[in-house]
Amino acid sequence: MTSLSRRKLTPSAPTTSARSDEILTTAARLFQESGYATTTIHDIADAVGVLPGSLYHHFPSKEEIAIGLLSRFGRALNEVGLVAARRVRTHDGTPEELVEALTADVVALSFRNAAAIRLRAYEAPPSVASERLTTAMQLRSPALERAWRDAVSALGSEATDPTVDRGLLRFTLGRLAFYSSTYYPLETDPRELAAHLCDVVLHGVATSPPSDAELEASAAYRTAMAVVADWKRENATDPAGAREAVVAAARAEFARRGYAATTIRDVAHSAGVGMATLYRRFDSKEALIREILDAYADRLDHAFAAVLESGSPESETLSAIARVFVRASREYREESAIVNLGWTGREAPSSPFHDYFLATQNRLKSLEGLTSQGIASGAWRPVAAPHELGFHFRSVMWTPFHEHARSSETRAYAFVRQSLIRGAVDTPG
Repeated sequence: MTSLSRRKLTPSAPTTSARSDEILTTAARLFQESGYATTTIHDIADAVGVLPGSLYHHFPSKEEIAIGLLSRFGRALNEVGLVAARRVRTHDGTPEELVEALTADVVALSFRNAAAIRLRAYEAPPSVASERLTTAMQLRSPALERAWRDAVSALGSEATDPTVDRGLLRFTLGRLAFYSSTYYPLETDPRELAAHLCDVVLHGVATSPPSDAELEASAAYRTAMAVVADWKRENATDPAGAREAVVAAARAEFARRGYAATTIRDVAHSAGVGMATLYRRFDSKEALIREILDAYADRLDHAFAAVLESGSPESETLSAIARVFVRASREYREESAIVNLGWTGREAPSSPFHDYFLATQNRLKSLEGLTSQGIASGAWRPVAAPHELGFHFRSVMWTPFHEHARSSETRAYAFVRQSLIRGAVDTPG
């Protein structure tokens, strides 16, 4: 008798479950490439190779597909949390190895579920979303939250300083891992990325760390403080008027829903003006986002250049740049939310995000130059290649610390300075 493994079988039609999984996987790719708001049910059907009517046998709407993706992702998050909890209970590794393993698992999950990450990123869903999608976007994973708490708590005996903020350490590692698919190329190796991130945050990069007093006495730090003080004055003196009301409403709506999912009517309603009034000030939604992003990029570019030109040593310069980033994420928290997931780097030159993307790449190159200089001088450990290390610095510094227990700016900056320069646990060797 011919064994089952060697028999030639006639391929059967995909099962309902297999077809549903195929639809979810295909939709996830399209959502990741083009965004949820701009992907249509016809786009998904074409990519799957079926008629829209056949698609409706599995999912009655695009929204139900999104809910399916989010639900599947939520189950996977819980499973990662349960696995991590078992590791902690059985002491399957040193405390630092447990943190690194959890970071790697969440990074890998983020890369596999990049579309779900983007769907969950904003505070509010598209204005036409149902309550079911809104609820799915806000799902949390208690198992994963407990895993982060337990893993970071286990580091307690290794802490260099009782002032190391364990809450912010947990929040930072958790957020960096969760949103890694939005910061890093999806082909990045999750284990290597986790190892680098944990090394940077837990051990810092400085070979001979300056004291806090030395950091704050540097020319770079004084420059940073002068620049961010100007931001506050400039923002406080913006004139009131219909145009400014429209810009403020657009910032708020783009930050809450994402640029693509916000309609021009959403902006007009939020601003309390009619469509005719809005169009007399701005001829399109694109014109609004360009004005917002151009002003934001100009201020960041000026601050970044001023600090880099101050002539301070590498660690003092990095600490001052961190001061700028921490203030920017608060002073411009809406702009920060808009650009955090508003562009992917794949947009055409005509995209309103393209110029901002180029400005970001230029700042990253400057940070890479500082990193190369720090490694070459021996001031910093070569944790990773300069380009990669610059990326890690930016990811840590751009963390929205105010989202964790309303952390103050002073508390956030102290944590970033400690982690990047000196590290949160004993430096190896």
